[in-house]
Amino acid sequence: METNEILYLKEREFMKNFIFCISPFYLYMGCFYFIVDSGGITHFIIFAYFILLFVGLWIGLRMNMSFKFLSTLHILGYTLIQYCFYITYNTFLIQALYYIPVLLVLNYLYSLKILILWSAYILISFLSPFVLESFFSFSHPLKLSRTEEMIQNISTFVTVIFATFFILHYLKVFNRIKQDALLKDRGKEVLLAENTSVVEIESIEDLPKSNIGKPAENADKFDELYRRIIICIEENKVWQDPDFSITQLAEMLSSNRTYISSALKEKGKTNFTNLLNTYRIKQVLHDFENLEHKNYKISFIYRKAGFSYQSSFNRVFKQITGYTATDYLKHKEKMEQSGEVL
Repeated sequence: METNEILYLKEREFMKNFIFCISPFYLYMGCFYFIVDSGGITHFIIFAYFILLFVGLWIGLRMNMSFKFLSTLHILGYTLIQYCFYITYNTFLIQALYYIPVLLVLNYLYSLKILILWSAYILISFLSPFVLESFFSFSHPLKLSRTEEMIQNISTFVTVIFATFFILHYLKVFNRIKQDALLKDRGKEVLLAENTSVVEIESIEDLPKSNIGKPAENADKFDELYRRIIICIEENKVWQDPDFSITQLAEMLSSNRTYISSALKEKGKTNFTNLLNTYRIKQVLHDFENLEHKNYKISFIYRKAGFSYQSSFNRVFKQITGYTATDYLKHKEKMEQSGEVL
């Protein structure tokens, strides 16, 4: 099973388990606020949010929505419901602890720049009711007895600790899956680098003897094969698979490694690895043009393009563009500000 598929299944498992594990807390807190404030709307908000969360997740999983999209939607909804608490009962400072697991998920999903923006949004949504209260009297602080307040605080601490360790466990699983994939691909790349010269020599020496002395015929065959290679690569976007090999390409084209290598060398003046890396860099540059780096980490962008680890990406990117990725983006930004085209 491919790394992306394993990660996808684990992320879906996380979302399902999170809902079922956190359900008792929502039910408990809804009942608690119904008992201490039966005339208020706190319990209604909790129950309504829980139902919407459960239904939204079920629909999202059925529609195969991404973990990032569903998590972001959940967090956005959560900050809004918390805002309702703050603006209605502006004394619930203990609720701020729930943002600890929220920030852990955001840190996994987004780059530092986006995380800072999220933090600013959360801080504003948390503090604004207290600021507004000094000008407008719209809140009605809920009066809890000492025992009720202690129950609320203990429940909050227990829930936050559970949610934090639950999320940390799954983040560790996600990172281990990615790390195992990187180590596996690193070993493959080292082995490929060691054997590149041997493969190229074999590709020339292993050409069928019957083709010697028939350059025109060979040229026609290589012409057609090279055209099919390019079509196959572009239609299937095989470069996005870091494990894709020349053997797989040969099977897809009903050919063999020898002819594939020879066609690439004869018609494309390249080899299999360099060809795939060219397409990978082309996709990265396309993502940069679409400002994907504003929303995602560069590591996500180059892995999506098929690079297994950063050292390989850095080397190939600089070899093709003459810049490191960071320098390229800085230079691109300066050129855009001056109205020039990179």
